[in-house]
Amino acid sequence: MKIAFFVNAFPMMSEAFIANSAAALIDQGHSVDIFGVGNVAPTGLSVKSVEEHHLDERTVNMRWPTSRVGRVAGLPGALGTIVRKNGVAALGRLRPSVYRRSMRDLTAFYQASAFERVGEYDILHCQFATLAEGVIKHRKAGFLKGNIVVNFRGYDISETVAAIGPHVYDHVWSEASSYIANCDYFRRRAIDLGCPEDRIDVIGSGIRLENFPFEPAPRRDEKDVRFLMVGRLIERKGFQVALRALAAFSRETQTPIKVDIVGDGAMRPSLEALVTDLGLGASVHFHGARTHSEIAGYLRNTDVFLAPSMTSARGGQDAPVNTLKEAMAVGRPVIGTVHGGIPELVIEGETGVLATENDVDSLCAAINRLMDKRANWPQLVTRARAKVEEMYDLDRVTQKLVALYERTIAQENALSKA
Repeated sequence: MKIAFFVNAFPMMSEAFIANSAAALIDQGHSVDIFGVGNVAPTGLSVKSVEEHHLDERTVNMRWPTSRVGRVAGLPGALGTIVRKNGVAALGRLRPSVYRRSMRDLTAFYQASAFERVGEYDILHCQFATLAEGVIKHRKAGFLKGNIVVNFRGYDISETVAAIGPHVYDHVWSEASSYIANCDYFRRRAIDLGCPEDRIDVIGSGIRLENFPFEPAPRRDEKDVRFLMVGRLIERKGFQVALRALAAFSRETQTPIKVDIVGDGAMRPSLEALVTDLGLGASVHFHGARTHSEIAGYLRNTDVFLAPSMTSARGGQDAPVNTLKEAMAVGRPVIGTVHGGIPELVIEGETGVLATENDVDSLCAAINRLMDKRANWPQLVTRARAKVEEMYDLDRVTQKLVALYERTIAQENALSKA
C-alpha cells in the first residue's frame, strides 16, 4: 500500500510513535510519506527508525510566514511552485468554495505547493483529527487522492472539543472512511460527538518492546525510594500534584525520597519554585529534555514510575503515554490516575496502582499502598509486562493498522462499484 501520514511536523521529540509506526509499515513492504502540515518547526527525534528508514527523506514539512504581510509577499513563490509541480491548470483547483478560510488567509496556497502532480495514495492517514479538515479540502481540490483515516489521540478529542464545541468534527464524519482512537475512552468520546460507531477501531500507539527488555529491579539496600516522572512540563501531566503527594508521603512515613523529572516545558519555573516551597530541593532533580535512549536509562534506575495525568483547565486529556508503557515493559511498578485511557492499562492491584486525578491525598494514599505491598512487586510487574505486550507490541499494533487499512480500501472499492 501507498500511505501518507499527516502530522503537524516531523520529527517531533514527543511523537516517537509516528516514527515507529511509519518504520513498521515500511518493514512490512508498504510505502509511507510524511507531510507536516501544521506550520511548526520539527524538534528532532532521537530514535533509530528515523535514520535507519531514512524517514527524513520521506518527509515534507510545510512552512509559511506567520504574518499576513509575509504570506502576501511569498505568494508568487508558492504559486510558482504549484505551477512547476502540477502545471498551470492546477491553479484552477484552488477554489474559494473548497478552501474557504484557508483561501482567505492564503495558507491553502502554501500547503498545496507541497503536493506534486496528484498525490495518489491508498490511505491518507490524519494522525491527529485536527488535521482532517485540510486533508479533506486538498482531496476535494484534486491535490490528493486516497481513502481518509482519522486518528483521535488526545488533545484533538479533548481540548479542541472543549474550545470549539461538540460539532467541531461534523464536517469530517461524511468524508473520512475510517477512524482510530488510541484508547477506548477516546473511542467512546468520538462516538458521542457523532463518529459512526461501526467505523472506529481502538488501536494504541505501539512501542518496540525489544528496546525495553523486561528487567525487574533488584531490591536495593538503600532506605530511600527513587521516583521518576517523564513528560512535558505542562498542567495536564500533573507533576505539580505529584510533587505535593510525594512531599506528604515522605513527611508522613519518614521515608527519604529521590525524584527525577525528565522533560521540559512552560511550567518548569513554577515547578522548581514548588520544590523549594515543599523543602524538596535536595531530593528533586530536573533533567530537562532527554533522548529516548537516555530516558530508557532513567527507567532502569528508578524504583517507581509516576504518571499523574489530570484534566487541564482547557479540558486536555491523555491516553496512556508511551513512557508509562515503557516503564511497565521494563518491569518498574507504576502509579497512574483515573484519567482518560490510563485505567485501560493500569489496573488497580493487577498491573499498577491508581489514584484520583488532581487529588494530592489520593495520590499520596496510592504511593503508600504500593510501598506497603512491596513484596508483591514481582507479580505486579510481570502482569504489567504481559498487559503491555498484549496491547502495545508494535508488531501487533501494526497488524491491526494494516488490517484496518485493507478493510477501508475494500469497503470503499465496494461502494464505488455499487
